[in-house]
Amino acid sequence: MRLFRRRYRREFRAEDGLLDWFYVRYRYLYLFAGLALLALLWTGFGALLKRVPPVDARGDGPGLTTARFTWAQGSVKVRRAGTVEWVAADRRTPLGRYDLVRTGPRSVAEIAFFDNTVIHLRPDSLVTIQDSLEDRATRQRRVAWHITSGEVNFQTLRKNVPESQTTVSTPTLRGDVDDLTRASMTVAGTGATDVRLFGGSARMITRAGETIHLASSEALRVDQSGKSQVKLPLPAAPVLLEPPHQAKLLSRSSAGSTVMLSWTAVPGATSYHVVMDDSAFFTGPFLDRRGLTENTVQIRGLDRGRYYWRVAAQASPELEGGFSDFARLTIAHPSQALELPPPPLFVEAVEMRTNILHVKGTTSPGASVTVNAARVDVRPDGSFNDFLTLEKPGSQQVVVRATGLEGGETVKRFNVTVVEP
Repeated sequence: MRLFRRRYRREFRAEDGLLDWFYVRYRYLYLFAGLALLALLWTGFGALLKRVPPVDARGDGPGLTTARFTWAQGSVKVRRAGTVEWVAADRRTPLGRYDLVRTGPRSVAEIAFFDNTVIHLRPDSLVTIQDSLEDRATRQRRVAWHITSGEVNFQTLRKNVPESQTTVSTPTLRGDVDDLTRASMTVAGTGATDVRLFGGSARMITRAGETIHLASSEALRVDQSGKSQVKLPLPAAPVLLEPPHQAKLLSRSSAGSTVMLSWTAVPGATSYHVVMDDSAFFTGPFLDRRGLTENTVQIRGLDRGRYYWRVAAQASPELEGGFSDFARLTIAHPSQALELPPPPLFVEAVEMRTNILHVKGTTSPGASVTVNAARVDVRPDGSFNDFLTLEKPGSQQVVVRATGLEGGETVKRFNVTVVEP
């Protein structure tokens, strides 16, 4: 096929020393047009990529993960990073970096990070999610949150690799928290921070530049200027005795029942703090007594219904230890004394790591679970995932027991071997 060509003629003077005509072939025109179109498409595709949010990487390099609400009660709001609107909390919506969470009066929320770190927001609290990611190459995890105000209780599990980090901060303090740590932090409007460690350890750095190491059962206060006060020992949590957990008392009187509450005495405690509520979240206790010098108290005029109670020991009015596990008490009419079927109990994992027992499973919502008589935290949906230390080495049996809301038990037994660390 002959190659077609078009001739364009331009007039020049001879003294210009330039050619007076030149040829442009069609295939060059097509090539130039194709290159221009390709450049335009590439520019548009690059702009599109900039608008697409990053996704969780499955290969090497850092990958973003999420935190989620495990439950929320009352007025719990979320403000997404880069937005100004507060929306109602939704368990189906993941929490990302720099999202804010706020609880209102008599409102609580629990947030679980991807590494199973759990933070519990008490009423009138404001928290920012700062980090929630894992490096796919090194498996190093980073989880962090900032408490602007309010009270937050939290618990960490064992780290997947030693380099993983869990960090909590306030306006006057930053803390690197070790694994298997249980703690509570209260932040005033001025930024003054109270820290109480009930288990584990943490390294605190104040805004004034001080570094303080906190161990289990230690408390620390940092004032609004960022200066720390002397560390103080915390009293242990009492053990509730009577009525026992899941107790059901029968009452024929409509005038109300009288119940005697009792708990173990705690060494070093000068008084006790007792609360009772109709909710296990204790967002608005109708009984809240501090300064009790005896380890018993009599409660009068309780109507029929279900009640939850717990106790904390106080070394002084300003220094209070952690609360005991709650106990549930039901006051019912004799016609309600029929027993219900035992709750379901599905144990997904019973694993030993030296002398640390990992137990995971589900039961019915509201049921309680014990492992060798030690209480395990059960979430509102009935799931549990906990770590316990077994002191006795060698082969032995582990007993997992679930107790239903109105009585009835399901028991499962497992053989394990405990190795000294």
